[in-house]
Amino acid sequence: MQSFKKKIVSLVSNGIEPLEEGLLNFRNPVKEIENLALNRMDTCLGCEFFKEEPISFLRVEDKNIPELSKMYCDDCGCTLSYKLRQSISKCNKWGE
Repeated sequence: MQSFKKKIVSLVSNGIEPLEEGLLNFRNPVKEIENLALNRMDTCLGCEFFKEEPISFLRVEDKNIPELSKMYCDDCGCTLSYKLRQSISKCNKWGE
């Protein structure tokens, strides 16, 4: 349930635009955005917040970047397949 609560807090504080952009880029992959997501993933893989989504119906299967499948950020609650493909709400660990 904590995962769901974190998602709501992120949506309230950042708005729906980051989710919309990430979902759009996930569904319509472009090489530049996919490369950006791969670069960001390198940081996420070593992060303590890189975890499997505990809510089964919110798990996303990522065929382009399988390492992100079913994963979410335990800090902000975001689905990583979407978070890494948007540039509105950036993680401070990405160093961008």
